[in-house]
Amino acid sequence: MIRALIIEDEKNSQELLRELITEYCEDVEIVAIAGSVGEGLAAIEKHKPDLLFLDIELPDGDGFQVLEKSEDREFDVIFTTAYDQYAMRAFKFSATDYLLKPVDIEELQTAVTRVHEKRASGEQPDRAPQIDALLQNIRNIQQPLKRIVLPTTHGFTVVNPDDIVRCESDRNYTFIFLTDGRRILVSRTIKEYEEMLEPYNFFRIHQSHVINLHYLKNYIRGRGGYVEMTDGSQLDVSARRKADFLKRMSSPEN
Repeated sequence: MIRALIIEDEKNSQELLRELITEYCEDVEIVAIAGSVGEGLAAIEKHKPDLLFLDIELPDGDGFQVLEKSEDREFDVIFTTAYDQYAMRAFKFSATDYLLKPVDIEELQTAVTRVHEKRASGEQPDRAPQIDALLQNIRNIQQPLKRIVLPTTHGFTVVNPDDIVRCESDRNYTFIFLTDGRRILVSRTIKEYEEMLEPYNFFRIHQSHVINLHYLKNYIRGRGGYVEMTDGSQLDVSARRKADFLKRMSSPEN
């Protein structure tokens, strides 16, 4: 049973979220509801929850202050928010689940299932680095995000996007190849990383491959052709992505 705490200031939103969790999320027990940063911190200290459903807009601050001021961070977090697209990118970079208001039942169930899976893995990593990465990204929302959390089957790894050479699809998982030679299997699809990393000079050359153009060494022509990366890998370029790839490479920024 996952013991959950709702931190939300609007009464209607409190009741709606509690009803949705009770009806559609098995093995989740709501231990308390708090309506402010202060109440939330007190409830965390008292109940030691496994999971926070955390609103961002609170009357005495914001949800991020709950995380900053909490001495006990041994919990998972699902944000409930109406925040803008830049904050969404910070959440994704930090591998943090969020629910846009009004809350969608299927998205709620998916987010809770992810928490179940992490806890069922038997590994309970120190979540402080993940939360620190989120706070750093969200507080510098108008600047390029510098920390990305890679969720693995045993926890997570925090890296700089510039240290990612390429991503390779493995069905519903993704291999992330780093400049130091590490290969990390991440429990997210390659499409998610395509969307997250595209602003950082990454490009999807194939259904299975997203590359960091900074580490592109050579392109060899063919029907689609293939690329050689600085890590020694040779990767096919799909025929349907070839024109967009060559156009991207001919732009002044490259």
